[in-house]
Amino acid sequence: MSRSMKPVNKTIFCEGMTIKMGIFNTEISNLKEKFTRFCRNEEYVPYLLNLLIVLSIVLLFVYPLIYGVLSSVYSKGEFSVANYSRLLTDRNFWHALWVTVLYVFFYTVGIMFIGFVTALAIDVGEERKLPGSKILSSFLTLPYAIPDVVGSLVWLWMMNPRHGIINYLLSFLGIEGLKWLTSGDLALISVVLVGIWRLFPMHTLIILAAFKTVPRSLYEAADLDGASTLQQFFYITLPSIANIMKFLVLLTVVWSFKRFTIIWLLTRGGPMHATETLAIMIYTEAFKFFDRGYASAIAVSLLIIVGAVSVLYMKFFKESEAEGGLL
Repeated sequence: MSRSMKPVNKTIFCEGMTIKMGIFNTEISNLKEKFTRFCRNEEYVPYLLNLLIVLSIVLLFVYPLIYGVLSSVYSKGEFSVANYSRLLTDRNFWHALWVTVLYVFFYTVGIMFIGFVTALAIDVGEERKLPGSKILSSFLTLPYAIPDVVGSLVWLWMMNPRHGIINYLLSFLGIEGLKWLTSGDLALISVVLVGIWRLFPMHTLIILAAFKTVPRSLYEAADLDGASTLQQFFYITLPSIANIMKFLVLLTVVWSFKRFTIIWLLTRGGPMHATETLAIMIYTEAFKFFDRGYASAIAVSLLIIVGAVSVLYMKFFKESEAEGGLL
């Protein structure tokens, strides 16, 4: 009797599975149809795209920011401002802040000057159709295309006090034994120069694009009025690109405050903390001394400093514009 029931049970089982698979396929088809209708409904697309952007900002910026702030004021589950009190009396912090200010100032001034001069030379060369001007503009992107690690290692070899090519070439001028990265007097200058070399092509291209936006009709009208080249430069070119230059300076200042890779690979903050910026100090406190709370307090302080500098910068130049200044 049991043997005769087995085929019947198998048949019932197969029919049940067929019915369930049919129901499953129907549900899949309904879901596909609903998803297709949702995608074709353009009313939801902006909200969906904005939701993805908001989630990315929350996960990559807001959450780390909140976590960093909480880490700086909580120690072993208790609220404490000991990390910020330590900042006020920590000589290493104030020294790192001073080194950061020096680095930001010299880096910003240097890269803006070199980028501006290079862009002006290329623009004049292309306007007068000088040979080699287009080739020069093409080769400008090479330093920017090289990764920070590769570029830093190349400069580390070139600045070697014994076997570096820079000291070898200077020896023909009677200059010998310069310790570019191991001397407290030259280390900061060296990392600034390497940083400028790494990113000045981007500044050059941005300023060159700004030059191209100035209407040529303004120069033609100035020529008819008898304006000299210098007058055209100061009264037409500079005012026309002032807003772009102002924005580029602000970006450069913000970027230079958080510069880490090149400095760390070249000097690791040395010698004797001569190149230890706040970014380097945050790393060493967090991953060398494993003091995450103090590192978070330094990071929050750096964020406040950068925000304050940005606000004061924008406020200053808005007042300058209201008074009729250049920028």
